[in-house]
Amino acid sequence: MPRKYKVHEIVLELLKQGEMSRMQLLSEVRHNSGLSVSDKTLNEAIVSLLRENEIGVVGYDLSIYDGVNRVQSLKSDGILFSLVKKDQLEIGILLSKLDSENLDEARNAFTQLGMIFRNKITKLIEEGALEQISSEKISDLFNKIVKYMAAQEPNQKRNILQKFAWGLSDEKDSNETLKQLLAIFER
Repeated sequence: MPRKYKVHEIVLELLKQGEMSRMQLLSEVRHNSGLSVSDKTLNEAIVSLLRENEIGVVGYDLSIYDGVNRVQSLKSDGILFSLVKKDQLEIGILLSKLDSENLDEARNAFTQLGMIFRNKITKLIEEGALEQISSEKISDLFNKIVKYMAAQEPNQKRNILQKFAWGLSDEKDSNETLKQLLAIFER
């Protein structure tokens, strides 16, 4: 197996444990593979996984600046990556985290869900299943759906949450469910 693919697999395995910064990934990939993986090889693997929508950027670890207050350049080592969750159950869990009292947990869930939503819509547009939608409109639709869910009674909220989780998943017929939701909220 070529080294490049081994790095892909190791990155995916590591991210199953949770989000990691680029710096953490490099250290762990080197440790777990026993190879002297270069920055270039890791970057190629990360970009490939980003293009395939297997992973996503979920934040930035400011601790890499170690007490430096005046930051003049952004280091790529602090970028936080996570697996893109595409299973209906995992997406449902993320949706339920939107109601968390832990603001970081809610913010992280919102960011991940927004990324999944954007990726799914973009994929549907590329496949010709949806007409072209601007990036701004995609964000507006996502925000509109989330606000609508938050304002509903518990039973209604549970129903829309299940439909939204199904629509964002990679399950069979999920694209149709998402298109139906979009038709409701595009008005």
